[in-house]
Order: sequence, then structure tokens, then C-alpha cells
Amino acid sequence: MKLLIQNGRVWQTNKFRKLDIFINHGEIIKLAKQLDHEVHDQSIDANGLVIIPGLIDVHVHLREPGYEYKETIKTGSAAARAGGYTTICCMPNTNPVIDNLTKLNQLQKKIVHDACVHVVPYVAITKKQKGKTLVNIPLLSQHCLAFSDDGAGVQSTSLMEQAMRMCAKVRKPIVTHCEDITQTGNAREYQEVARNLKLAQKTKCQLHICHVSTKESVDLIKQHKSKLITCEVTPHHLLLNQTDVQNHGAYKMNPPLASYQDQKALCRALMDNTIDMIATDHAPHSYQEKNTTYAQSLNGIVGLETAFSLIYTKFVKTHKISFKRLIELMSINPAKVFHLPSHEIKIGQKANLAIFDLKQTWIINANKFKSKSHTTPFDGISVLGKLKYTIVN
Repeated sequence: MKLLIQNGRVWQTNKFRKLDIFINHGEIIKLAKQLDHEVHDQSIDANGLVIIPGLIDVHVHLREPGYEYKETIKTGSAAARAGGYTTICCMPNTNPVIDNLTKLNQLQKKIVHDACVHVVPYVAITKKQKGKTLVNIPLLSQHCLAFSDDGAGVQSTSLMEQAMRMCAKVRKPIVTHCEDITQTGNAREYQEVARNLKLAQKTKCQLHICHVSTKESVDLIKQHKSKLITCEVTPHHLLLNQTDVQNHGAYKMNPPLASYQDQKALCRALMDNTIDMIATDHAPHSYQEKNTTYAQSLNGIVGLETAFSLIYTKFVKTHKISFKRLIELMSINPAKVFHLPSHEIKIGQKANLAIFDLKQTWIINANKFKSKSHTTPFDGISVLGKLKYTIVN
């Protein structure tokens, strides 16, 4: 298929340029100010629109296999596409847990058949995510993005050190949900962050810390920051705090929303480059599991379809971060840190693009989500930046 995109403002070399894009067999063949004579099968008039590198989310739960009533690869990838994401990375806490090559191969086949964006899987650190026995890291490292027991965390220090030593040898990241189950309050997160940072320095393992939510965690990461130490933050931890919580499942997630001071520390860390990327922790559940009281609800909300517009509206339009920083956080850095194919817009690249109308205001309506789950605390919020097209290869 030959696709011609005309009259758009293309994000290239850290600025917008008025360019036409000609795509053939999924690859960007030409970039020029005016391409009027290219024979094409389809064209898009992007006048008034911006064309940016496809977004990348390194922390998504697609629930398949085992929890298809919550989400599937098909519906989760459709939600990603509806948010401008062209690559997402799915966590292994499914049923069964993705902890061996057979299960990983079965998942890969399902991804090839059902996904409408690039889906890259994680593998668990421990068998069945029980925190007792390591998976075959040397074998599985050749076939997965990274290793994570997200949702559980490895409580044993000696086992985590062993996992990090093995991952350092095969040059694969350990991606940690930091939660010390013996602690309460902020210490539940930051004590585990501190432990994992020390282990990473000791073993020279690449460590990525999931969904940072406390000021103490931010301070620790700042102290230990290096090429081997990276972290992510979610839109909901940036935009909400404890005072926003209502007695409804839409406000329950893990880690929980923290204090105003924690929220401000996260925002400062976003602006001073301590935080490397934004990841949604898209965690769908059924209507019955979330449309209940806070105490009875399961942890997790969805975020793929709202993340870009929320961050653009609340951070770029308010001049807290630049548009360049937004692209780094939501596309460039995730690719660099996890050695994923870049979605930068240049000749010879596969065309993985998102096209937005940055001037269009829209109301978040959870009932229109492509995800099976419609649970978000941002339902009814007015935002800027409406997706028009997502182009994958």
C-alpha cells in the first residue's frame, strides 16, 4: 500500500516542520515540503494536524491468557491504537503466568494474530510469580523484552540479587514493582526501591523502576541515577493525590495515590529529567470488579486512550514541560531504554506515526473506550489534543 500524507506539521529533529510524507510498503520513502506527483493508494490531508512518532508504553496489562473477560490482546491493542500508541509492552501476570518458552511462544502467536499495534511481551522473574524459583533467564532472554514480577515484586533479597546477576550477563533489564510487604505507607515502596538500587549497583544490572509514586523514591533515584537506572511514572500519579480519592473503584490502584507533597515531587522529577518516561500501567478489570466501593475494588485503572491528551493538556499547555520533553517521555526514551525500534520520523524508517489535532478540545468519555474496561478517574474531563490517525508500519 502506498500512502501519501500531505500538509501536516511533522515532528522531526526536535521541532515541527511543514512536510509531506510518502509511505510505501510500511516504510517512509520520501519527506519533502511538497509531494504532489507520487502515485498512491490512499491519502491523508493533515492540514492543521501534527504528525509525531508513535507513542510507546512499556507497562501495559493485556490480561490474556486467562482473564479475557477483563481485556484481550485484540481489545487492549485497539485501545492503544485509539490513544496514538504504536508499541506497547505487556506484563506477564496472566493465567498462566508467562514464565517459560512454551507459554511465551503461545502468547507471541496470539499477538501476531490479534494485535493491531506492536506488542512486546515481558517474562516473569520467578516461576508463577511466586518469588521462590527463578525462570530460565539465559534461555528466555533471547525471546523477551525484559523480566518483571510486576504486581508482586520479589521479596527475597538473595533471589533478586541472583536474578540481577543473571540479567546483567545476558544484558536484559530487570523491571521492578517495588513493594516491601512488611512495610506500610510510603516506606512500602521506597524501602524496596532502596534495596533494588543497591542490588543493581552491586550486580551492574540494568534496573527499571515501575510507577514511582513517592517523594522518597524520587530522592533515592536521583542519588543513584545512571545509564543503568531508569524509572517511569503514570499519568494518574502525576495528576492526582490522596485528596482526590472518592469512595469508588476508579480511584484504587497500586501503588495508591499518595500525598500532595508526593505528587509535587513527581512533577518536579518529570521536569528535571529524573523520570525517564511516562507509562500508563493500563490495568483493566470488569465492570463488576471496579464499579464498587474503594475497599471492595480491585487495583488498577485504564490509561492508554487518555494519556497523551492528559499530559499535553496539563503539562505542555501549562508550560511545565516542552513538547520536545513530551515526545521524549512517551516515545523516544522508552525506545532507547528498552532497545526497541525507534519510531522517529525519517526516510528509511518504518512508518509508526500518530496524527493529532492539538487544538481540538474533547471530553473524555469512558463509555466510548475501545478497551473492555471503562474505569478511569478522568471520565468527563475536558482535554486538548484529539487523535485523528494512528499508523502502524
